Amino acid sequence: MKRNLSSVRAVIFDLDGTLIDSMGIWQEIDEEFFARRGMPVPPGYQERIAHLGFSESAVVTAEEYLPGESAAALAAEWRQMAREKYGAADGARHFKPGAIGFLRALHAAGFRLGVATASSPELSVPVLRAGGVWELFGAFASVEEAGRNKSFPDVFLLCGEKLGVPPGRCAVFEDNLTALRSAKAAGMFAVGVFDRSSEGFFAQIREEADAFIHDFSEAMRAFGLR
Repeated sequence: MKRNLSSVRAVIFDLDGTLIDSMGIWQEIDEEFFARRGMPVPPGYQERIAHLGFSESAVVTAEEYLPGESAAALAAEWRQMAREKYGAADGARHFKPGAIGFLRALHAAGFRLGVATASSPELSVPVLRAGGVWELFGAFASVEEAGRNKSFPDVFLLCGEKLGVPPGRCAVFEDNLTALRSAKAAGMFAVGVFDRSSEGFFAQIREEADAFIHDFSEAMRAFGLR
């Protein structure tokens, strides 16, 4: 640990790539989406949009990959595809090993929990409910609500404000390097989480994070939980 966790009273989680092993979900969506247009997924596409919200991702996709298509129409198409996958009755299977147990242990120990995500509530809420953990969270913040993507600290600050906990007493779990940097810029304890989607940035994430975990059993130990 590069900083002490003893002052932390709230824990804020990213969803996709952190709590949820969503790489496979979005790979399927991207493959189906571009296949409808007779093309493969462009190289580096997922990395290009990983830290953006739904609307921003649609704009980037329309401008850089599918000129002539409407960003609004693309976003609507994605939403329908994603709703079907995130809203599945067996959504609990998407959680990373140990994530649900860690959330319950944190809540039982008195930590306040929040979600700060680039996903919209129509996707996040169903999968959190499917995992039986939605009721554990005291605050939910999306980049659309915050008004800026995770290149900026706004969504983390908003979530901390909703939880009623100052930045210096919040920890953030993130798998994305850009978002991790923003959490640190917010003055929060930044925990890097390994995910296959960010594998190319593994060394940087590990170097810049205040702490780093490969799985949630390591997080349980770091917080002194069982």
